[in-house]
Amino acid sequence: MSKRILCVVVIVSIIVLAGNANAADDLRSLNPDQVLDKLDLSRPGLEKVRQACQQGDRPAALKALLDYYHKKFPLPPADNKLPRSLRNNADNVCKHIFQWGPYDSADYGKEVDWEWDPRGDIEWVAAMYRFYWARPLASAYRSTHDEIYAKAFVELTSDWIAKHPLEKREKTHPVYKSWRGFAWLDIQTGVRAELICMAFPVIVHGKSFTPEFLATLLASMYDHQRKTELLPMGKVHNKAVFEQRGFVQICSTFPEFSDSRRWMELAIKRTYDNFLAQTTSDGVQREWSFGYHIGVLDDAVYILEQARAQGIDVPDEYLQRIRKMYDYIFAIATPELAGPMFGDASRSVATSQDRSDWTLYSRLLEATHLLDDPKYAARAKLDRKHLPEQKSYVFPQAGIYVMRDDWGPEQIYFTLHCAPPAISGHDQNDNGTFEFYAFGRWLMPDTGFYTYGHDPESRTWHRQTRVHQTLTLDGKNTGVDGKHLLWKTSPELDVLVVENPSYTNLIHRRTVWFVDKKFFVLLDEAVGGVKVTAKGTLDLHFQLAPGDAQINTPEHWATTKFDDANVLVWQDPAAPVTMHEEEGWHAWKYGHRKPRKAFYYRHSHAAPAIFLTVIHPYRGTARPKVSAKLSTDFKPGKDRVEINVRSGEKSRRIGRDLKSGEAWSNK
Repeated sequence: MSKRILCVVVIVSIIVLAGNANAADDLRSLNPDQVLDKLDLSRPGLEKVRQACQQGDRPAALKALLDYYHKKFPLPPADNKLPRSLRNNADNVCKHIFQWGPYDSADYGKEVDWEWDPRGDIEWVAAMYRFYWARPLASAYRSTHDEIYAKAFVELTSDWIAKHPLEKREKTHPVYKSWRGFAWLDIQTGVRAELICMAFPVIVHGKSFTPEFLATLLASMYDHQRKTELLPMGKVHNKAVFEQRGFVQICSTFPEFSDSRRWMELAIKRTYDNFLAQTTSDGVQREWSFGYHIGVLDDAVYILEQARAQGIDVPDEYLQRIRKMYDYIFAIATPELAGPMFGDASRSVATSQDRSDWTLYSRLLEATHLLDDPKYAARAKLDRKHLPEQKSYVFPQAGIYVMRDDWGPEQIYFTLHCAPPAISGHDQNDNGTFEFYAFGRWLMPDTGFYTYGHDPESRTWHRQTRVHQTLTLDGKNTGVDGKHLLWKTSPELDVLVVENPSYTNLIHRRTVWFVDKKFFVLLDEAVGGVKVTAKGTLDLHFQLAPGDAQINTPEHWATTKFDDANVLVWQDPAAPVTMHEEEGWHAWKYGHRKPRKAFYYRHSHAAPAIFLTVIHPYRGTARPKVSAKLSTDFKPGKDRVEINVRSGEKSRRIGRDLKSGEAWSNK
């Protein structure tokens, strides 16, 4: 979507918000005594509810309504197959002992203080407001039918509702004072609605789930809908779609609300506008962070399916954008069927050889079912008969690229990030960085984001440019405005050229050749501005996977030291650079990280300057012999360049010409 259209969407959102503001001034929580008035009692199955209401017998009406939901959502027999760890989690919730993320659990005592921040992390508080604790309770009750879990859900939910009426929705959090109305923020409201709707069909069968509590819960669900209807997020952001997911889920779980159809139609319109605005036409969510791509896609698909179930038309462009987002997953997925770790993204470590256990396996199967295209399932199952010959892909609007030699788990996989500005702070100042995998092993993974809230100093460290595989000037963070210059792919050679105006009067241009689909040559150019070139120290940074490594600073090379597969990072010993080790960390999931070897090449000259690097994967432990030398007439910033490269006994003359758009590799 163009910047102009994006601006129009934002302006329209502002107008809508302004129009809703007056209506929301008097927004108050619905009295549970009035909840029956908000239902369409002419629906099939609600005859006894309607009859009791006509007779003015509210208790009988609520009892009949509860019976209706018991029939609507039959409870499956108990199987007692819940894993012990999950049951322990549910048992702790019953005792008001909660746990989230990488932290130790916290005992909230008899009286739950929902604002308490026991671990100094805003994400913990958000998890409490989002009802993440409802999931283990629902799972435990489904498996055991033990009333203790239903009772805990009813007590905790009743307590939260009583303490958070809509009329106090703008209360400032005592710790996170910049977050006005934290309990009723868009994402809190949407996710909480989703998890309540998830738990309801099971927990509704508990003896503690009385007719009066049903009225209380339905009144709260109505509050959630009114808040989202009148005060939506109104920004192009993942949270806006997450919010609408909860809005739609209430419509789907409780279509008995008289406004349900109108709410659903409103959600489709809002989601359509926001969904298209926050994704590129080539299918990438504009925060450039894989987890948010997945989250927005999942919710967009759910909303599509619910609209179809109610006979509501969804524009074809909406479905086509969903297809493009699945195409991105198909193309970018790692050899272990996970996502790249650019920005605020994490990645589960594959601990099984069973592909069905891998992160994106089921999602790719779902894509085949939804879109009636066998290629997605083929990617999941490694069905080569239905996989395309093309293996390397470009997403120029997102500035994300992937080069690979094969589809299987032994593939050489290289993905690079050089994006335009993101729509939120989930991206990092790391344009030009990459991740690298070969022969069944991660060799140069991303640094990772490590945390959101509990350790601001470490979060800042992980987001620095200099801890990513790219160029810095005086070690400072770069600007972000990636440009796509060239992409060529063929069975023998992939070539990519991108650039980023990293600093005032200094552009970083990176060219990558995937030579013979076996190794990589990187040409990094520090190019001056139109009139002046920034002065300062130029460093080119690289990081290796956690584990033993050898860094030979005098000879300008480094290798990992695994038994099975390794990588060599090499620069010419005669190059005008010095090589230095520096601090390195790899954070693969929230709150968890390991130290690793990291290093940089420091140029002996200021810009304009050139770094020429060979990155060569290899099996076993015998380091390959490589060399690379630029043509003598090349100057930083020129359109045309040629390089003589050698790997073992094979020599190549590789090059590219930005003016003609050509790239080559000749024997």
